[in-house]
Amino acid sequence: MTETTQETQSATAGQLLVVEDDDSLREVLTFNLEEAGFEVTAVASGTEGLEAYDADAFDVVITDLRMPEIDGMELLDRLVERDPLAVVVMVTAFGSKDRAIEAMRRGAFHYVEKPVNKRTLLAVIETAVEYRRVRRENRALKDGNDGKGPTIVAASPEMNAVMRRVDKVADSGATVLIRGESGTGKELVARALHDRSSRSGAPFVAVNCAAIPEELLESVLFGHKKGAFTGATADSEGKFAAADGGTLFLDEIAEMSAELQSKLLRVLETGEIDTVGATRPQQVDVRILAATHRDIEGLVEEGRFREDLFYRLNVVPLEIPPLRERREDIPVLVRAFMREQADREITIEREVDDALMAYDWPGNVRELRNVVERMCLLCEGDRLTAEDVPSQVHTASSNATPGSDAETLPFELPEEGLDLMDLERRVIEAVLDKTDGNQSAAARYLNLPRHKLIYRLEKFGLK
Repeated sequence: MTETTQETQSATAGQLLVVEDDDSLREVLTFNLEEAGFEVTAVASGTEGLEAYDADAFDVVITDLRMPEIDGMELLDRLVERDPLAVVVMVTAFGSKDRAIEAMRRGAFHYVEKPVNKRTLLAVIETAVEYRRVRRENRALKDGNDGKGPTIVAASPEMNAVMRRVDKVADSGATVLIRGESGTGKELVARALHDRSSRSGAPFVAVNCAAIPEELLESVLFGHKKGAFTGATADSEGKFAAADGGTLFLDEIAEMSAELQSKLLRVLETGEIDTVGATRPQQVDVRILAATHRDIEGLVEEGRFREDLFYRLNVVPLEIPPLRERREDIPVLVRAFMREQADREITIEREVDDALMAYDWPGNVRELRNVVERMCLLCEGDRLTAEDVPSQVHTASSNATPGSDAETLPFELPEEGLDLMDLERRVIEAVLDKTDGNQSAAARYLNLPRHKLIYRLEKFGLK
């Protein structure tokens, strides 16, 4: 199979509108996108772009930032005004990154720099098409449930790759182990798996195994009969029975005791639960999703987590990257949280976005939500300024001066710039070559947990 055929088959079909006043670049973009399987309409000006968008349904608009009359920024504003779900990708000259980031603040999905790299272009557009589809689904879900329940908001390629995998496995019935730091949104991903499955009409029940005392967790999960133990004054239905026909989400599964791990393994193998104090087992039909922020492979090696249970839970692994590795999501998350929490229309000054984008968010999305809520409550006018940003965010952002650690790099930064994701991929390839493909050894060399290395291998298509 040729490289061209592979690229064509891997692309996500979609309708694209290309707006580019440079004839040669417009032809190149059109050729590359059509070769990858997209349906492309190409026009030479912003005015023609608006007319084409009004006349047809497009998944993604790719527009040059600098054009005569209606430039890319104005075109973006008009498209978003016409269609709040419009997905726009900017093409910008090298060195114009600030304007491209400004466009993202105003609603653009992403940008690609000239000279346009074909591989980068296709990766961005495939993700943008998927993002458009997810936004439509989210809108439909919101309309269908009167806006009840949170939805996942994302603009980054990393998070949209997670949602593509969610779509693939949602209806499979397979157990899924969701990995990620605290606050990254593991329960939201679990809910998305449930909502997109054939079990969506049945209960979704969540249990935080770390928040319930060990001596009570068995009763909480499996239920108990009256008189089964001191204080059991009535029958109690457990979470497994409550989730019958639906989905049970076991958060922080690594905190479960060895005894309960054995009982959970039996449920996975037989579909039966042993209610505390009951004389016979009860059959349940429950899909189990689990999550942890711990290095569970390390716990298996230490004998603190059953290896057989780990393999039963890890049928489909899902890794949610921390917010600092998907900073493109920060502006869209901020605005989504503001719509939820503010009682009025509040605009955001550029300095606010700059500070929030520079902060590393150790508490991830949960911390970001709390910061946005605080800013909305304390904001006295209708505009968020740098003064509204909490001091800890300001301090950490100001200390993260780009290039301050340049002298510690093992190589010199090229004057013409570099592709960070390409550099990361090449480093991982080199380390795998150095370790003869041994993933555990490569993870140790890179000072990464093995599951985080595996996530990167999948992200770069190295596995």
